[in-house]
Amino acid sequence: MKFLKESYKGLLFLAAMFTINAVLWLTANPLFAQPIESTVSQILGATLLVSFSLVFFLSTKNRFVNWLFGGLEHVYSTHRWLAILSVAFIFVHGQFANLIVWYYRDVPINPSDLGPLARNIFIALVVLALLAKYMRYERWRMIHRLMIVPYLLAFYHGVFLSSYDLISFTPLGVWTMSVGALGVLSSFYMIFLYRKTAFSYHGTVVSKTYMADNVTELEIEMQKPYAFKTGQFAFFRIKRSPFRGVPHPFTISGAKGNRVFFTIKALGDFTAEIREELAEGDAVELTRPNGHMTFEDYPTPQVWIAGGIGVTPFLSHLRTKDKLEGKITLYYSVRKKEEAVHLDFFKQLAEKHENFHFVFSESDKDGFLSVDDFDLSDNPHVMMCGPVPMAKVLKKQFAKTDKHASLTYEAFSFTGTLAEDAVHQTKRLFKKMRMKFSK
Repeated sequence: MKFLKESYKGLLFLAAMFTINAVLWLTANPLFAQPIESTVSQILGATLLVSFSLVFFLSTKNRFVNWLFGGLEHVYSTHRWLAILSVAFIFVHGQFANLIVWYYRDVPINPSDLGPLARNIFIALVVLALLAKYMRYERWRMIHRLMIVPYLLAFYHGVFLSSYDLISFTPLGVWTMSVGALGVLSSFYMIFLYRKTAFSYHGTVVSKTYMADNVTELEIEMQKPYAFKTGQFAFFRIKRSPFRGVPHPFTISGAKGNRVFFTIKALGDFTAEIREELAEGDAVELTRPNGHMTFEDYPTPQVWIAGGIGVTPFLSHLRTKDKLEGKITLYYSVRKKEEAVHLDFFKQLAEKHENFHFVFSESDKDGFLSVDDFDLSDNPHVMMCGPVPMAKVLKKQFAKTDKHASLTYEAFSFTGTLAEDAVHQTKRLFKKMRMKFSK
């Protein structure tokens, strides 16, 4: 429901694109008379090309896309699922391809051979994408960019075999060429231009502090003011070896004048290299800030729930704002006390501000947080950030109570694989079926 509420403009945009595509095909005149099955089958193939074009377009993460879907996390989710459906649709198209009345044109490369080739390359790249969690992010990213190759092969295959004139100034011809241009230009931008244009904010590491449990805090002095809302994140890159300029997202954990802070836990290769290799004086580049969990845009009182390094957006607000508005209660849970960051700061702030309350817990001793642990007597707006399993459990618990005004949370991953998503959804489906038949 939250996704539909915040992303309805984007979903309407996708629906409009597929609807326009179908209407233009149904109202176009073929080069020769043919059965309706041939037209419908070609519409399925054209829908596949539109879908992949939109997948590439969403990957650009531009401001229009962010506005449509109400935040980058929704863009990533839609991009991922649209990609999954597009790959599955390849096989649907294959089942109906024999119904198409093809028109063979005199072109240098036989388009009939490129359909199966495009399909096989897609499958090979998807198999590699399934292994994303076992390879370095930059290698997976390079493989991901190769998706444009089978797309171009499939586009050539469809355009030069179609029984419609798709290279023309007819409405269908202009539409088809525009869809192709959208896919190609979006992919070109991500491959060649994204890193040159998106990282427009430059800074220098002025301090690096080692904190609890493999957590490193960076203080970066920006060359120009960096305006952001507390709770947002930015993509972050370092050009020198061994970082190779590969972008990664991190929450901005605070600011002081022209200096911004990032509090980063070593959870993978890149974050471990930040802890071990990054030095004071190193140059850092940032994108504009992203993210919808911005505290001043929501009503008070507020209840904040932080799990582990998920405390960073709350930390950002508390140490950036000189004055705290409204009643705020922060529940901060870690596995053990040694994993906590800025614990003394939170305690001192609670002593200083009567409208800020702080509750700390260790799951090894106190157990996992549940909805019964939170004071919801003031009907607060609940903000939550932490590990995905924690967020899923608490989200279900909150859905069963009406003692809070609403729930806003961030617990998404930029690096999940298609396999993980497909397996997760398959398990959910079988679980629902099992529960249904067991009644």
